[in-house]
Amino acid sequence: MHSSLFKPLFRTFLQFTILFFVFISQSAFAETSPSPVDTGIKGKVIDKSSSRVLEYATVMIFQSSDSSFVTGGITGANGSFEIKLKPGQYDVAVQFLAYGTIRVSNIAVERGQQLLDLGELTIAPDATNLNEIEVIAEKSQVEMSLDKRVFNVGKDISSKAGNAMEVLQNIPSVTVDIEGNISLRGDEGVRVLIDGRMSGLAGINSRDALRSLQADMIERVEIVTNPSVRYDASGTSGIINIVLRKDRRQGFNGSVDASTGYPLQAGIGLSANYRKNKWNVFANYALNYNERIGSGDLLKELNTSAFYTTKQARDRHRNGYSNTIRLGADYNINPLNILTFSLMYRYSDQTNTSTITYHDFTDNVLAGNSERVDNEQETDPNLEYALNYKKQFKRKDQLLTASLQYFDNSEVEQSKITETFYLSPAPILPEPLYQKSKNNEAENNVQLQADYFHPFTGKAKLETGLKLESRTIGNDYAVSERDSLGDYVPIAEFTNRFEYTENILAAYLLFGNDAGRYSYQVGLRTEYSDINTLLKETSESNNQNYFDFFPSAHFTWKLTEKDNLQLSYSRRIRRPDFGQLNPFRSYTDNRYIWTGNPGLKPVYTDSYELGYLRYWDKSSFNTTAYYRYSTDVFQRIETLDSTGITYVRPENFASSDAYGLELIGAVFPFKWWSLNANLNFFRTITDGEAKDIVYHTDYYSWTGRINNRITIKKGFDLQLAGNYQASMDTPQGKRLPSWFIDLGLSKEVLKGKGTLTLNVKDLFGTRTHSFETFGENYYTRSEFRWNATVVTLNLNYRINQAKKRQNERREQMEDSGGMEF
Repeated sequence: MHSSLFKPLFRTFLQFTILFFVFISQSAFAETSPSPVDTGIKGKVIDKSSSRVLEYATVMIFQSSDSSFVTGGITGANGSFEIKLKPGQYDVAVQFLAYGTIRVSNIAVERGQQLLDLGELTIAPDATNLNEIEVIAEKSQVEMSLDKRVFNVGKDISSKAGNAMEVLQNIPSVTVDIEGNISLRGDEGVRVLIDGRMSGLAGINSRDALRSLQADMIERVEIVTNPSVRYDASGTSGIINIVLRKDRRQGFNGSVDASTGYPLQAGIGLSANYRKNKWNVFANYALNYNERIGSGDLLKELNTSAFYTTKQARDRHRNGYSNTIRLGADYNINPLNILTFSLMYRYSDQTNTSTITYHDFTDNVLAGNSERVDNEQETDPNLEYALNYKKQFKRKDQLLTASLQYFDNSEVEQSKITETFYLSPAPILPEPLYQKSKNNEAENNVQLQADYFHPFTGKAKLETGLKLESRTIGNDYAVSERDSLGDYVPIAEFTNRFEYTENILAAYLLFGNDAGRYSYQVGLRTEYSDINTLLKETSESNNQNYFDFFPSAHFTWKLTEKDNLQLSYSRRIRRPDFGQLNPFRSYTDNRYIWTGNPGLKPVYTDSYELGYLRYWDKSSFNTTAYYRYSTDVFQRIETLDSTGITYVRPENFASSDAYGLELIGAVFPFKWWSLNANLNFFRTITDGEAKDIVYHTDYYSWTGRINNRITIKKGFDLQLAGNYQASMDTPQGKRLPSWFIDLGLSKEVLKGKGTLTLNVKDLFGTRTHSFETFGENYYTRSEFRWNATVVTLNLNYRINQAKKRQNERREQMEDSGGMEF
């Protein structure tokens, strides 16, 4: 298909979206106009124990005939409410946070009568419910269901004073290596979302951006390993959704976080929320300074006419600060219509110094010695806007949502490189090399989305939606070297301007039904992709246009009230990201150069899962057998040129088969001890050809995690977590095993309004990133580690916040707005 097809599609979608927003705004505000109905009910809500009026109590009206939701409201400052209703028979329910629910049934509203006075409705605190909910909240660090796992960040001690990357490495099924590469069940084809959507917070370089997103801004993380068509098709191994904090409690509340640590780091975070009447305003701010110290080594052996060996030592020192501010507001147009606007701005300024020392040997005799120092300055401003609309209809579970999102990201990296020679095989020692590199990247992204949920008789539901995403990334990369006259002259082979554009138009339809012991949902998603890359210096372009269909099916059997079984299938895609396509990546090490591949094709995966979930009173267990078949998978391939320089570039392979068994369990053997663990065993078979070489790998591997939380005494907790990642084969070698242990302590202070947390990351300094590569006539082994052990101290102070005693499950359902079975 020609790319020009996308333009009329884009215009049509944009026209639809504008008309859609006009329609929903008119319909929403029309509902707020004065109603000619002069009948209805009124009353006052009173605290039974103190006889005080209760402001902000929720009053909900239902049809008596079928219990369908009609309307609702909240009580005013004097505890009273008035709700206009058409003539009919109604039931009334009154709720208030941490109180029981009272109901008044079969209220007859007749035509022509004045407001029916229900009098004083007394409601009492539910002490039993409070205790139960508080216990559950303390235990539910990890919540499990068949199709999704939820990790509540606030209950994880080790996440305090951390960032999003450190949060992810504590989550079952997720693995994060020290370079920030994220994988799900051993597969790096994972899609990371913020609040359910691709976000500017993920940045052009998602690893650095997620490190600047502080843990105190995150409420929870959701893991979906086999998503339905409701989600974007991207992500062959599944989806990680990071949900940011936004409180719903009435009045003002907030928190302050202050942290420090070694190596030097310091930070302060502020969160505030104010809710009154129709407005809910929220704000978050985080300012952080961080130092990261890393070291590593590389051994390269080349056996040709002679035996050449290079021993390389690397030291890295990265430091800088980041600011993140998020502002937003919910406006409740009426009880059925909510409009939300949010703005987020992130700015980071980093300095990165890399020192590489080379020792070159010929037949085991030292022949050369040099040192290369790269001083890099990097700035990353990111700006994001989002507008969301949510309309609930009078019919229960009937819902319409729409969103508009735009973000603008940029990264500027400037390096000054000096290479000094101390020993050389040449008769005359070479003069020092002076080089410069500049990498300027900019991204613009706009997303438009609309979703509609329609319930039928019983528990059948239909869901449909449209989405447009348009994304452009530009990259100007230049390397220059100082000549004998002192002028910097461009190095042509490492200088270019690269442009990447991506336009995706998607539509989906999902139907589900719950028939008691059996439930199912089946759906189909279609996506049209228009992706272009352009090397401006050489005018080389690569255009890919294609329609794809992505079905999904989920079937659940409730064997008993505590036993559930689910069979699921989905088809997914992994499009190459910008960094994998960009031919110019880095010039820090001019002997080991990473490049992208503009011709890289997308990966398609068919994913099958069979899961079993079992609950007991004090424990739960989830096991999942899975199989993924992928085509055109890409792997990193190393090649050596005639001068001994290594080039690393991703290449497409023919196919991959992945089989696995994942076990996740949580147990609370005593009131003072909670334990959760997961094991993932898998086998991967990969076949393919790259650079005229046929590759075949067939290996078994596993990852494991165990997390203990012990209450030493009330308000004083200890957490000990261990992670292990076994070796994994690659087409040319293997990644070596890695393991580490984290320790955390937390103590309630300031009369329960504050929490002091001490964390020790990588307690024994064992976490490394190591690879071995075997090629024709050569062998390399590399190892790198960041800060061996990191110690942080964090103080969290809560303002108008007791420990959460509401049922957080209800909030999660409101956020997702989707069907769950």
